[in-house]
Amino acid sequence: MVRSATYCKALTLSSNGGAGATGLVEALANDYLSTTSTHGSIHWICNHSRNTQLALLGGHIDLALTYERDQEALSALEGWSVTAGCAFHDHFCLLGPENDPADIRSSTHIGDAFARIAKTRSLFHSRVDASATMWKERSLWGLVDLKPWDDSEAETWYKTSTSGPSEALTSADVAGAYLLSDRSTLLRQTMLSTISKSTVFYEPMGPKDILINSCYALYSLRLPTKIYHEVDQFLKYLKSARGQAVVSRFGENEVGVPFFACVEDGFAKTSLLNGQASGGRWVFKTPDLPKAKL
Repeated sequence: MVRSATYCKALTLSSNGGAGATGLVEALANDYLSTTSTHGSIHWICNHSRNTQLALLGGHIDLALTYERDQEALSALEGWSVTAGCAFHDHFCLLGPENDPADIRSSTHIGDAFARIAKTRSLFHSRVDASATMWKERSLWGLVDLKPWDDSEAETWYKTSTSGPSEALTSADVAGAYLLSDRSTLLRQTMLSTISKSTVFYEPMGPKDILINSCYALYSLRLPTKIYHEVDQFLKYLKSARGQAVVSRFGENEVGVPFFACVEDGFAKTSLLNGQASGGRWVFKTPDLPKAKL
């Protein structure tokens, strides 16, 4: 998290595994601190959105990056946090094995894709960790009135774990399972060469898509004046053209596509559909061309 460079203290910031574990928070922190005239530091604490908000409520952190609009609105209504607006966009992606046993490539919408997975009893991995990903996945099953986590007959194909984002992804990749993951975790594991078998079947196609996973910044009304100043300075940087440029370029040199989208873009314009991880980069198959007749 950040502590003001002005007062040579350390701000404490919490977010989920996407922005933090992929390195975006570190990249933003380092760039921000390079713009200040005195020494400071930023400490990041990994947590999912709801626990991040509890940490903010308890005064354990100074700034929160969260992904659940309803929970953010509730904390604001209760009067203990202020939502400073969107910081950047991540994306949920429905992943699965290239051979696509549920034939979700032929589905007409994401609800239909989930219905096909259930109908064919194709292997699906789910995180049961109260994360934003878990709640989003359950809302997508709800589109077709299914609750496999409550269905004993689904236990043969619907497998749950408390694994974190990267562990859940690598496990699903090895097992040949479908999974709801986030774009940044997918591309981070691509860069680390820990996955090779999964492809993307669904991703956001616009800024209002059900799979958009936007990150918002929150801070407490109870911050001491000096810490509030530090938080305010970092938020101004985060929303500036310089901060947003760090977001929009992050990971592109390493993987071939950016991990996140800046606020203005609304969603990532570089699609991951039908691509795969190979050699530390996200690549797309070159269609086979007909052989020339001699």
